[in-house]
Amino acid sequence: MNSAPVSENIHRAIATGDAKLLRECVYAIKTASMEVNSFPEEYLEIFLALLNQTKFLELGGAWYFIMLLGTKWQYLPNEQQQKVLPALQIADEAFKQINPKLIAEAINQAINSGEEMQMQECADAISRALSILNYFPEQYFKLIIDFLNQQRFLESNGSWHLLFVLETDWELLSESQKERLLPLLETSYPAFSDWMSRFVISELLGQYFANEKAFESLVRLGREAAEGPRALVPHGLEHIVTDSHNEDLARKAYAELVQMKNDPSEKVRDEVETSLQRIANKKV
Repeated sequence: MNSAPVSENIHRAIATGDAKLLRECVYAIKTASMEVNSFPEEYLEIFLALLNQTKFLELGGAWYFIMLLGTKWQYLPNEQQQKVLPALQIADEAFKQINPKLIAEAINQAINSGEEMQMQECADAISRALSILNYFPEQYFKLIIDFLNQQRFLESNGSWHLLFVLETDWELLSESQKERLLPLLETSYPAFSDWMSRFVISELLGQYFANEKAFESLVRLGREAAEGPRALVPHGLEHIVTDSHNEDLARKAYAELVQMKNDPSEKVRDEVETSLQRIANKKV
């Protein structure tokens, strides 16, 4: 791949403040380097020069540099690693100031492209931003909530990666944020086309919330949702049975799980039997 056109477009994006064009250039570089373990020297030189430009960093340049180098780092020869390390440190510091709006725009681009890897990279960027904090910034929480209210996101490829941020950074969420999140998880659950998103929600409800309201949400979903979404409800109930410190709630979840053995769907009944077996195995 000729680096000259890409370099020209990168500089045009910086000059015009076009974050979308810059992302397109980055993905073009990523695609070009996917089939090789090394990182092309000509692109490395381009980025090393750009990291000193404030405008490039404001457009998310630090994030893109970290993203591109992250998958290639272990394959870089030691000499190249030493050359890149100071630049990575600059990028890491700059990333701490990233505007969440850039990540939201990148998520929209991931939805439009249908590329799951792009969605994962956006989720990883949020997790990276949270890794140095002891709370979940409202701007990032609102970003996720806003997408949970969009049908196009619920139908997108790899939507579960954004939900998984809530699971991995659960301890950073405030009680107020959790209260706002719970009803939205229930209403969005049946609308997800990605089964993995429903799986993550079942874990959030059963393992992380693991309270009366989450149990009630699972009960409603187990009785009202279509077969596909309903089939993952037993997994959430199973977590309440095994993980809840509330014995009364655990007993109610177990009773509801047993009740679901009468579900008209064979797929759902199979999931119920699997969950009951895992619960039995844990008691042994």
